[in-house]
Amino acid sequence: MALEILSTTSDLNEYGGAQKVLLDLHNGIKHKYNCKILGFIEFEKLHPKYGIRQAEYVKFANPFYLNNKILLVHARNIMALIMVIKRMFFLNTRIVYIAHNVYNTHKHFSFFPCDIVSISKKVTHNLLNYFNLKNRKITLIYNGVKDQGDANPVVTFKKQQTIRILYSARVIDVKRQLLIVNQLKGKLHPDIQIVFAGKGPDYDQLVEKCSDATNFKALGFVEHVDELVKQVDFLMLFSTQEGLPISLIEGIMHGKPLLVNDVGGNLEIGVPNFNGIELTDDWNELADKINSIVDLSVENYQLMSQNSRKHYEAMFTYNVMIDNYIKLIDSL
Repeated sequence: MALEILSTTSDLNEYGGAQKVLLDLHNGIKHKYNCKILGFIEFEKLHPKYGIRQAEYVKFANPFYLNNKILLVHARNIMALIMVIKRMFFLNTRIVYIAHNVYNTHKHFSFFPCDIVSISKKVTHNLLNYFNLKNRKITLIYNGVKDQGDANPVVTFKKQQTIRILYSARVIDVKRQLLIVNQLKGKLHPDIQIVFAGKGPDYDQLVEKCSDATNFKALGFVEHVDELVKQVDFLMLFSTQEGLPISLIEGIMHGKPLLVNDVGGNLEIGVPNFNGIELTDDWNELADKINSIVDLSVENYQLMSQNSRKHYEAMFTYNVMIDNYIKLIDSL
């Protein structure tokens, strides 16, 4: 009889990176195991972009449903609930926590099982040194995405006057879109445009701030973001908190160089002086660093583009991620 695997997280009504990884992993292993997605909302409220079939979804109701199953938990905010339920009802449930982010809060109110997957070296460091989980089994498995790119990406850099930078993320405080517009308005070269893709609680404010700024454009939720990635020259993230951003992996899949700060696993995807340009938290230096891409030669850009594609193929492919999770599950 096949192992029964439940994958769960919070906020399946919103479209986000950790939720997307959950779905990709679920779809990648269901040929081998009996897999379901466990949620806490009605099926009708699931985000339609996930494409979850009703037969694959279970809304949590009965604690004993978790018994004799392997539970892959993709969200810290439900770990305490899961751990309490397991102990209260004496369940034979093997829990694996997939750590998607670096945290510096609730240190003494966070609960972790014996088996943990870390999705970046920075996340591993956070688990070991902030949460002091040195007695846990922590396995590093990088996120991977299905290859929709070209082995020899087409270079668009400087073929048009405007150099376009895609900032693809949910529009919330930790992603700092509003701060970026406030701090960089009037400081960027006229040939540079930062394009924001995504929605969120701060989106309406972002639209207003971008309305009279030629260097910035807010697109909202983009249905086929892959097509947009192909059209831009760089991808950028300047968050205060990250794990291993899927948007950046999708960028290097298409051979795009990255503009990123040293948060979470950003520099593991966009390696400075290889396929990435590191951004500092000094706002004046940030403007200068972004403006410096105007002076980047097409030849150097092309080398960075090729390096991005090579880096994706070496570390962030979908099949490698799935194989690593299967090895882990079979070892439990």
